[in-house]
Formats: sequence, C-alpha cells, structure tokens
Amino acid sequence: MPYIRVKTGPNKGRIFEVKDQVITVGRDEISTIQILDQGVSRQHSEIFRIGEMCFVRDLNSTNGTFVNNLKVQEEVLKANDELLIGTTILVFEDKASAEAVVPSPTAPAVPQAVSQQAATPSGEKSVEIEGVPSEDKMPNTTTVELAVDKEKPAQKALGREVSSKNLTVLYELGKIIRSSKDFGGVLHKTVAALTEAVGANHGYLFLADHGTGKLSPKVTIEKEGAGEKKVSKTIVKRVLATGMPLLTTDATLDDRFALSESIVLKKIKSVICAPVMLGEHAEGLLYFHSARLSESFKVEDLELVSAGALHLAMAVASHNAGEKIRKGLISTIRALVTAMEIVDPKNQGHAQRVADYSAAIGKQMGLPLEEINRIRLAALLHDIGKLAVHHSVVGVTKESMKEQHVYQGEKILSQIEGFEDILPGLRYHHERADGSGFPYHIKNEGTPVMARIILVANSFDNQCTWGGIGGGVPVKDVLKDMAQRGGKEFDDEVIKALLLCHRSGTLYGS
Repeated sequence: MPYIRVKTGPNKGRIFEVKDQVITVGRDEISTIQILDQGVSRQHSEIFRIGEMCFVRDLNSTNGTFVNNLKVQEEVLKANDELLIGTTILVFEDKASAEAVVPSPTAPAVPQAVSQQAATPSGEKSVEIEGVPSEDKMPNTTTVELAVDKEKPAQKALGREVSSKNLTVLYELGKIIRSSKDFGGVLHKTVAALTEAVGANHGYLFLADHGTGKLSPKVTIEKEGAGEKKVSKTIVKRVLATGMPLLTTDATLDDRFALSESIVLKKIKSVICAPVMLGEHAEGLLYFHSARLSESFKVEDLELVSAGALHLAMAVASHNAGEKIRKGLISTIRALVTAMEIVDPKNQGHAQRVADYSAAIGKQMGLPLEEINRIRLAALLHDIGKLAVHHSVVGVTKESMKEQHVYQGEKILSQIEGFEDILPGLRYHHERADGSGFPYHIKNEGTPVMARIILVANSFDNQCTWGGIGGGVPVKDVLKDMAQRGGKEFDDEVIKALLLCHRSGTLYGS
C-alpha cells in the first residue's frame, strides 16, 4: 500500500493513501493535503498513481517542488523519498511492497514459547502404530524397532517396538538436519527440540566467530515465563577448556562452582552444557538451564544433549564445507566477470547491477531463495560470451556479435559442471515475450522465469546507463517506457515486480 505521511507541519502524522484519485497539495482549501504556508502556491503539486508507479508533479508553483532536496518537475517516487513543499516535509512510503519481499534466511523467526510443540508433559512424542500386536501376542523374535511418529503409511512391524524418548528425539534431529536446506533454521529447530525434550527454561547455542574467535549466541530459546537469562561464564569456560559435557543438578551447591560469583548472584540451578566439537576444537556449545530444583536435569538428559551436540557438529562441518565451496565458486565467477569487463571496459559494473536487480525482482515475486541465488549467478554471467567475441575479429559485425555472445556464453558455461541450472538464464536472456528477441526468437511461454527476469533487469540497466544520446535515460522515463512494453516485449508479472521494487527502494539494495 503506497501512501504519503506528513513528517512536519500542522498535519504531522497524517496518512494519505495513494489510490487512483489524484492527491493535490497546496494552500487551497479544497486540496487533499492543505499546507497553509506562504511559500506554498494555492495549487502547488499533485501526487498520482499509474499502475504500480507513483509520481509527484509540480503544478508550476512559485517556489518549486523538491524530492530528496532536488527540484523536480515530475518524478517517479520510491520508498522513503522526502518531498519538500514550502517548509513541510512529506514522506512517500510503501508498506505492502516491503512486506512482499522474502525475508533473509539467515535470521529465522524465534517462537516465544517452545511449549507449543506437540509433546506430552514428559517431553515424549505421542506414538500410535497401526497393525502392531500387543506384547503378550508378539511372536517370538529377536528384532526390536524404534517406535516413532511415522509420516509414511504404517507397515507391519518386523518385531517388538520400543519407545525411547532420547532415541525418538535423536531420530527427529536427524530428520531436521537432513531435510532442511536453511542452516539457520536447522540450528533453531535443533535447539528448540532439545530444550523441549529436557524440559529446560532456557536453551542456547553459542558458536565461535571465525573473525574474533569469541563465542556469540546464535540461537536463544526461552519458554514463556522463563525469567532472567542465566548463563554462567564459569561453566562455559570449564566446558571449553575440557571439551567434555557437564551436568550440575544445583550449581549453587556444586563444589566445582562454589566460588563463582555469577552462579551465586544469578541463582543458577540445574545446568547442562555440551561442546560442539570440530576436530580437537570446540566450535561452539549447547547450554540449557532449569530454574526449578524439582525439575533438575538427569543423566539421561546429559546423554541426549551430548548426542545432539554431535548431530550439530556434523551439521556445522557440512555447512562450513559447503560455504568453502560456494565462496570458491563465487570467486571463480567474479574472476570471469572481471576478465569480461577488461575486454569491454564500458560494461564495467553492468553484470553486478543486473545481478542485483534480478535478485530484487525475484524476491518481490516470492521465488524460493535457491531459485533467487541461481538467478543471481546467471545474471552475473549473462554476458560472459563476450569474452570470446570481439569487434576486432574479421567478419564479426555488431549485429552478429549480439547473437554470437549468447552462443559463446552457452559454450563456456556448458563446460562447467553444476552450471546446468543457470544455463537457461544465459541462453534466453534476450528472448522477448512477443518473439522479437534473439537468437532463438521464441515467445514468453517458451522461456523460463529466470530468463524473463534477467531480460528486464538487463534492459533496465542498459537504458539507464546508455539509452540516451551521450548517456543514460532518467529512471522515471525508463520505468514508464518499460511499463508500456509490459505484456508485449516483457513479461507483465516481471515488469510489475520491477516497478514495486523501485517503489519500495529494494531495487537498489545490495
């Protein structure tokens, strides 16, 4: 929902939604936003909407209309633009567009109460297995199976099924780590499950910062009414020094910590702390606290947390290895892009801008994070074929170069294993919705969303950078032009996302 908020002046705080009707601004009493200021003309300016774009237009006022301190005649608005009219400041905001952007996967939402998970008061999962005879009718067998909730259709048991809280929780942790591709989500779900299973009031995961080496909390789980955070540095230091898990049923009475001021002052009671080991070093640690002595942790809880720490260690090791590979891949891609820009200096920065625009559009369209990452890579490399095509080569014309750089780009990327998913973005990034593109001349329905997005982002940057005589075209004019070509040359949905990204300001984010 785009709207105008009055930031200063007598109308401070008032909100005016930008709909189909024009918002007029001036001293005239019939103005939508009346500003009684001698520096404001009777009919000073107007704010209006065309499709997904919002504009401000000066009505030949005496003292002018300013957007972000620049005097304008007409300007397309984006989120947080400030309009100065006389001495009054109006702010253009766009709440809906901001909410439409997919949130950063690296910061998952933390529920307020872990107790909302489906579990019995004892922390055990409720188990119901169909087709299993009772124990007194169980045939003689040496087979024992773990009884857990099964998502798959029930099958007849091969032997006697047993219920074990700890094994059931570990089974669930394994499923979390296997099934989730969001590392932050894996960490959060794992700590939440362990906090619930051992009945802790607080659950924490600390991981080492590779830059400083210091531990910092990556996940914090607090049950409703858990009270003050109670983490003992004495216990944390001991576990880090020994590399061994630790359990204390009442830290205030434990001889190992009797002289610790933090334990006495914070009234720390029952604690479990287990290191997350990578090789011989603690990469982090799990820490759980129970405030009630009647619910002190037991040895079985220590065993469960220690096993959970092993699960997390494997997840962290796998994530670190994946990050190392990803960073190496990104470095390779940036080296290719740098080489391309050396060959064609006037294109410096073009690939990065197109990649940023493409990612913003993908987020606005609600695409999955994995798809957005693929689109970003394809956009970075969309012109890589220019490395192999030069004007200086005999027989290469400007027109033939346009098609050849697509063919050569395909040839280069097809040699790199794992790039199959981004190849369509490069192959079709010049194919237009009406079939007027090149080199394959296919229409919108024949091109993947990835290519449609890169086409729009590429065209937007080209026009803004080089579209005019001696330089680029103003953004507002480019957006108007591309909006008119939506549904013809460009995909309508992608154009709409471009306009919303501009309006919300996300188009120009990193």
